[in-house]
Amino acid sequence: MTNRLKFYCAWFCPFAQRAWIALLEKGLDFEYIEYNPYKEKTKEFLQLNPRGLVPVIEVNGKSVYESDICIEFVDEYGGKKNRLLPTDTLDRAKMRIVSGYISREITPLYYRMLLKQDKNIQESVKSELLSNLKTLMDFKSDSSTFFGGDKLSMPDIMLAPFAMRFPVLQHHRGFQIPDTEEYKAVHKWINACQNQPSVMKSTCDTDKSIMIYASYADGTAAVRSKL
Repeated sequence: MTNRLKFYCAWFCPFAQRAWIALLEKGLDFEYIEYNPYKEKTKEFLQLNPRGLVPVIEVNGKSVYESDICIEFVDEYGGKKNRLLPTDTLDRAKMRIVSGYISREITPLYYRMLLKQDKNIQESVKSELLSNLKTLMDFKSDSSTFFGGDKLSMPDIMLAPFAMRFPVLQHHRGFQIPDTEEYKAVHKWINACQNQPSVMKSTCDTDKSIMIYASYADGTAAVRSKL
């Protein structure tokens, strides 16, 4: 592992932040390369990722992309230190199940709430997101700070970038997680993530995030969505 990784990231992208957190958690040496895929898609970059999106991790001219794959690659590449997935086969499968739940039942709702202009749909999505967040906490032990125990694991890294951007939903759609006993576990998990150095270092300014997503919220973004 003498070759320094090249990490292509966009500061505003929550998917890219997943890979960024993973790299920081593993303590890997990497070169951060800011790349906005919506402004440029060079031939060289498309060779690294034909989809033209971040995150991309390059090592020795070869590349890895897709945020969940990047997390697993970083974990394996970085060796036994600060494992992001358990070594036990069944436990590792469970962490992938939780990560899959986040990808299917949490992340799409974040964008659906922003992109849908119908207020009735927005309210329906709010209720669904709150319900799914509460269900997600059932995957985590009450005695554990994170899904993997006392440190960040793959599911935490999958969700944290979006949780850090919940203020965007609050600003544009009035979304709030109730401060009740029912959602105590959600608030506790979010607060724990906010205090992690890897999350703090990689999370962009809230006001900038609100600005970035304004076009999503007002319907002017050139986004093709099936949400």
